[in-house]
Amino acid sequence: MEFICWTPVIFSRSGFPRDEEGKPFLPKNLFIESITSAIIFYYIKKDREIENKLRNILLKEPLNIKNLGKKIKEAVLDKYPVLDQLYIPEKTYIPQKYIKTEYVEIFDLKKWIDIKGFKTEIFKGTVPIEIKSPYIEKIKAAAHSYAEALAKIEHSLLKGHPLSSYFYEPLINEIKKWDIPLRTGMWTEVAFRGDLLFFWRIKEVREKIMKELKTDIRPRYVLYLPKEKQTTGWTELKIK
Repeated sequence: MEFICWTPVIFSRSGFPRDEEGKPFLPKNLFIESITSAIIFYYIKKDREIENKLRNILLKEPLNIKNLGKKIKEAVLDKYPVLDQLYIPEKTYIPQKYIKTEYVEIFDLKKWIDIKGFKTEIFKGTVPIEIKSPYIEKIKAAAHSYAEALAKIEHSLLKGHPLSSYFYEPLINEIKKWDIPLRTGMWTEVAFRGDLLFFWRIKEVREKIMKELKTDIRPRYVLYLPKEKQTTGWTELKIK
């Protein structure tokens, strides 16, 4: 496989991890998180039993960010162990020459403003990666469902903004052609990332989360690179 960063990837505010020789790499967990988010979204959408179970938890129990994320993950992966037998290398090395330090905006998609920002390392390029799974077709289906939904939601919040036509409309069309699209790395500062995205359509869940956690289920705050004119983390696992 190849890992293609169609838009820049950010690991953290402090940059990419390095090994003992100082070589930068992408850790295994970066890919696990991206794939897990896709699987959670896809199977909640696909399985009414899981949807109802999580809906009841969200409506009846006190909301706690850490426990909530754990319960959602367990509910999906216990029934659909798609991550079992998934092989991803511990470290995927990235060439230093393709790493740059740039200013990153935290962009409010609802208000169309840059609320703050920071400088950090970004990577944009292609690297070989060996990923194996007996469930690769299920991962592929989940990845498309999630990435396309994310792109459409962000696009919908930007109707009338130049970024909508310049970036998101072509992106939505391109994602459909990618083998396994993933939203990778640090791309939002919303605590849930996109893991509760499916529940946006359920009014009572949406309102409870807004009231108790003071947060939007949708990824309202995304990381944007003004120099590149792109939001971060749109990547593809290309099956060779």
